[in-house]
Amino acid sequence: MTTLKAPNRWLTREIEVVVVGAGGNGSEAVDALAQFHTAMLALGHPHGLSVTILDDSIVREPNIVRQRFWPCDIGQNKAVCLANRYNMMMGLDWKGIPSRFTSSSQLFAPDIVISAVDTPSARKAISTNLAERSFAPPIWLDLGNNARNGQAILGIVGNPAYPTVFDRYPHAQDLPDDNRKSCSTAEAISSQDCLVNRIVTSAGMSIIWELLRYGETTKNGVVIDLESGRQIPMPFPRSTDADSNSPSPQQTHAA
Repeated sequence: MTTLKAPNRWLTREIEVVVVGAGGNGSEAVDALAQFHTAMLALGHPHGLSVTILDDSIVREPNIVRQRFWPCDIGQNKAVCLANRYNMMMGLDWKGIPSRFTSSSQLFAPDIVISAVDTPSARKAISTNLAERSFAPPIWLDLGNNARNGQAILGIVGNPAYPTVFDRYPHAQDLPDDNRKSCSTAEAISSQDCLVNRIVTSAGMSIIWELLRYGETTKNGVVIDLESGRQIPMPFPRSTDADSNSPSPQQTHAA
């Protein structure tokens, strides 16, 4: 069985996390990271997490129903809003950057990248950026879903032992973007169930927690189907080949 082990440096310094996208899945991921940070300090970690959130969109009324925003947040940039919230509540110094993930993100040297983006082209840009870096690629957790199902895939770009979302689903790079946005709360609910983001993200973030708490994981990802109630774990492959029988990936609709 293939196991991904956390680097030893995670035990002695802040663990740098970049969250790309602060919508349905991204805002849930940030909330989980705040819990992880608190838990790590309680368990004796010297520093916990340092988190940077990237998103260029603002909070709109349809976002309220299934993203971690409230009516008072409407009109604010999503990344800045989330960073300010947890900084004020918890005395942190997390960063919210009102920008998409671009080549300027080379300034970051993250240990973990969590992508919660709503288009295949954004995923591809992240994969390309990570592959072109001069330092070792970070651990990459990609979160995606549609109305009632989704998946979380954790891997490392360029390392076949730990397949990324594009190693598991090569055709996902060629899917067309869907940039439609929900125009009302009712439409937002009809396009995605209220809890689908929370359930998919919780399943993916539990893999991150395994790395932080126990120093290793054997999970390459998890597939969620709310209609059937099934949650299917995906172990890292024993060979260097990605599993050609993996279920089709889901992308997060624009919100």
